[in-house]
Amino acid sequence: MEYITLQYGKTRAKVQTKGAQIASFQGADGREVIWQADPAVWAQHAPVLFPVCGSVRDGHIRIAGEPYPMTKHGFTREPDFAVSHVGEDFVDLVLTASEQTRNMYPFDFAFHVTYRLFENGYTTTFLIENRSDRVMPCCVGGHPAYIVPMEAGAKYEDYQIIFAQKEECINSLAPGGYLIDGTEQLQELQGGKVLPLNHALFDDRDALVFAGLNSRSVDLVHKDTGHGLRFDFPKMEVLAIWSMPHKNADYVCLEPWHGMPGRAQDSDNFEDKPYVTLLDPGKVYTTWFTTTLI
Repeated sequence: MEYITLQYGKTRAKVQTKGAQIASFQGADGREVIWQADPAVWAQHAPVLFPVCGSVRDGHIRIAGEPYPMTKHGFTREPDFAVSHVGEDFVDLVLTASEQTRNMYPFDFAFHVTYRLFENGYTTTFLIENRSDRVMPCCVGGHPAYIVPMEAGAKYEDYQIIFAQKEECINSLAPGGYLIDGTEQLQELQGGKVLPLNHALFDDRDALVFAGLNSRSVDLVHKDTGHGLRFDFPKMEVLAIWSMPHKNADYVCLEPWHGMPGRAQDSDNFEDKPYVTLLDPGKVYTTWFTTTLI
């Protein structure tokens, strides 16, 4: 597996070509922020999701009425992405259609993942190009895992997620991480803005899935010191929050999605998925999210 090392001043990162995942990020103080993929807990750092976000019914999607096999979160975890462009503080990685991807997703595409550092932060940008001669439905998202606790002597329960704006506290339920099947009023979200972290949140539900948010930014911070990170996702309509259930793992994933898992009551037609982009031939779709240490 190849790794690319990036640097901006005292800010450093390491990106792996397999799956185009950021595998390490350190700000000026030198502390590691990205979960280090302990295989006994969860052997990933920060997957990128394409062309679906979340689960699909019975491992299939339907495009123009035809069924195609598809895995949860798409097919981008295992392939090696090619290095398109690289500089001291950025790298652009690209995955293009192959015989294997066409068996699951019958389109010619280029999927770019770009990481660019700045002082104490980085931006992840997704660019999707439709190289086919027909409309291409697609969803895209991120799945970065951040180490919690972030400070010596702190506990997981010392941290909270603060939404930039007040939310309705509606969580889309996906039992076992499968299809969306109902909603709940999330009582743990205090005042519609503050979500105290604890492992029981994920043991009881798997992921939290907030759709149609007012906020496009959250802070993941220690409740007393205010230290942590700010997570901005200006064009992404959904934020999932997740940690592996029943592992008491020292991380939390903040997952910005332009898309949703399948819903139990819906058809399996990809074209009908919530927040799907119907990308015309020759067109591109771009979105991004940013992580900044605070």
